Amino acid sequence: MNWRFSMLLLLLLCFDGPGIKCQEEEETLPRNEVLGEPTVSCAADAIYVKLRTKSTFLGHVDVKYTPDKSCFQSLVTNNQIEILIPHEECMVPRRRSLHPTGVILEVSLSVSFHPEFTTVDDRIFNMQCFHQKKSNGSSSSLAIGSPQPPPTDTKGPSCSYEVLTSPEGSPAGRLALGQNVYHSWQCQNVYESCIMIESCQLVGGEETHEVIDSSGCSKHESIMPQLEYHNRTHVGASVKVFGVSHTSIVYFACQVRLHPQLPTGECPKPKCDLMRRKRDESSSQFPSIDVRSQNLEISQLINVTSSTESQIPSESFVQHTCPDIHVESAPAEEASESKLIEEEKICADFRSVLIVSILLTMALIIITTTIVVLIVRRQKYEIASMS
Repeated sequence: MNWRFSMLLLLLLCFDGPGIKCQEEEETLPRNEVLGEPTVSCAADAIYVKLRTKSTFLGHVDVKYTPDKSCFQSLVTNNQIEILIPHEECMVPRRRSLHPTGVILEVSLSVSFHPEFTTVDDRIFNMQCFHQKKSNGSSSSLAIGSPQPPPTDTKGPSCSYEVLTSPEGSPAGRLALGQNVYHSWQCQNVYESCIMIESCQLVGGEETHEVIDSSGCSKHESIMPQLEYHNRTHVGASVKVFGVSHTSIVYFACQVRLHPQLPTGECPKPKCDLMRRKRDESSSQFPSIDVRSQNLEISQLINVTSSTESQIPSESFVQHTCPDIHVESAPAEEASESKLIEEEKICADFRSVLIVSILLTMALIIITTTIVVLIVRRQKYEIASMS
């Protein structure tokens, strides 16, 4: 009898239901994070980065996309991290800037808070150093989605390149494959010149992939359509997000060529017909400005929402069966998501109540059986003692 009641108590107490914990919860450590933005110092031969974390740092740091993972030096003191990244040893990528003249060096640094694994708390910082002739180097730390500020020259033209969530939207940051975005090029202080976009590349780590050729024409119209020239200082294109398989952090880099207006007062445009596609050698004599987009984080998950799907009510995609709720692809709207989460909670509670009811019923059967056995044994004992 004792072992049966012990098993019953163990069964009831170790059930992991609402408000009942089967095991002692592990003590969860507070989540660590980077405080503020990194401090970046640009030396002639290295990049020095300093970060501070909320609590003692127990993870590891890594310079992304470098062939030699031991090329940099790191020092961790409690919640302070210091990294020295030599240009030559780490093969830091660099590109030239024509306006103003100089060299831009770029490096990506990952901060992992777990000593072994990559987790959702990890951060990737993309940093740049701009070295200009007869001037001290300056640095800027780029977060995901923050647009790259182009080198400014108050006397000359300046141009920017941004990937926006829509033609009138904000700069994009984290995106999914297939999501609709808008690439926008704009220039100021070009006076009477017209802009033309040339030689665009998608840059991911050490690899570059040309998407717009030197004639200003798309090389892959299935993913990058021909550009739309709205006026002499604004060019745009509606694009579905694409990326590369070896990295999720990418950006686009282009040249903006300043052309004089035609005698008719119109602006020259790229001739992208297959029969007429040919580089105009005379255009190379005109000045150009190097521009790049903000850094983009491309999720490998495909965004299945389309304009036709958005017209269909989300309720038609949900099977309202309990306890199993199955959701197929549906438009991602906050109202439907919150409703679905609420239904899942209700059905989870239903399952818990059902399991508790079954266990209580089993316990009642065991208790009843035990009492009956005891009564029968006592009656047999009384009959045997009377005889």
